[in-house]
Amino acid sequence: MINPRQYLSFSSMDLFERNQERWAEVYLFGSKIPINRGMAFGRQMADSLEKDELSGDITLDLIMEKLPKFEIMDKVIERPKGDIVEVYNPTKGKIEQYKVPVLIAGGERIPLVAKPDTIKKDMTAFKEYKTGQGMWNKGKVDKLNQITFYATAIFITTGKIPNDIELVHVLTEKTTKDSIDAKLTATGDIYRYPTSRHMTEVLNMMVRMKKNWVEMKKVAEKTLI
Repeated sequence: MINPRQYLSFSSMDLFERNQERWAEVYLFGSKIPINRGMAFGRQMADSLEKDELSGDITLDLIMEKLPKFEIMDKVIERPKGDIVEVYNPTKGKIEQYKVPVLIAGGERIPLVAKPDTIKKDMTAFKEYKTGQGMWNKGKVDKLNQITFYATAIFITTGKIPNDIELVHVLTEKTTKDSIDAKLTATGDIYRYPTSRHMTEVLNMMVRMKKNWVEMKKVAEKTLI
């Protein structure tokens, strides 16, 4: 069967679970996902953190200095005995090769691309940054599939689930009340939500990964042939 990509990422799996037709447009035919102001602001922060450069937004730059960080910033998780895949890096504007962890489930070999915002070198801890106007809470963070996906990729790599996981929320607000011309800026407030993942959640995520991988290949075969 056709494999539309060399690997499974959370963004691909998340879109596939929500809307298979839209997934096909994006991952099979290269359609662009529309970027709203909130997503653009988050991307601006992520790019600045990865490059270790100022963003040009004074408030955001001050906030980024205050963010809790580990040794590694915004890098794909790699495993020495993993599979080599090619991943496009939008920040650098080029394709890069990584040796990534692989989920082996039945006859399926599924390379996983996971890219936490910041992670310890020994992979015992990681943090995910979120920007936005809406508030988070512990219950919502505990159920965030993106964090479970990353924890699962780390478990496959190290044999252990990280014992220190946290979502860090950078609160934003509109600069004006005019919805047309309004831009987003950081308020200066940072909220931190410690969370954890357990073996049951990791095993359930592995089942979801395999199910989506198999279904993606079926959709690709049906769509492209």
